[in-house]
Amino acid sequence: MSTIAERGDPLSKRVFGASLISQSVIKHDSMLQVQWDKIITEIFKFDRRVRSAQILDSTGRQIAGGMKKGIPSLEPQSEDIRLIAGITIQMSTDKTWDRYFGKNQFTFQKRERLSILTFYLGDKLVLVSAEPDFTLQQAQDIRNQIITNHTELLR
Repeated sequence: MSTIAERGDPLSKRVFGASLISQSVIKHDSMLQVQWDKIITEIFKFDRRVRSAQILDSTGRQIAGGMKKGIPSLEPQSEDIRLIAGITIQMSTDKTWDRYFGKNQFTFQKRERLSILTFYLGDKLVLVSAEPDFTLQQAQDIRNQIITNHTELLR
């Protein structure tokens, strides 16, 4: 007795074809995950003052990164949702101004206890926090390094 796949029925081609497509998507996603993790490592190696590095999708979901090991977060975990909501709002607001001002290159916030850098890498947002003495020039340098080294992700 032969199986559907052995007979080459159209149904088997659709089902097994879908399986091949999903395996391809999984492989592609895992290759991208390796790339995202490589970028996070590169950011942490850029300067010892980097506290955290994250890559967020358009919904604000973290797809890579986190806090540097051994560094405590300044905000309580209960505030994480509000922080991500604020960043997601910033992302959508930035896009509304693009047609007037051009695309956002990066945003740098200097706070008393923290410096925060955000910039786009393709359709993803890179979020970096660093010690307060991290400078605007260093923020620009790290952004330029990541953009230059990972231009294939901008397509």
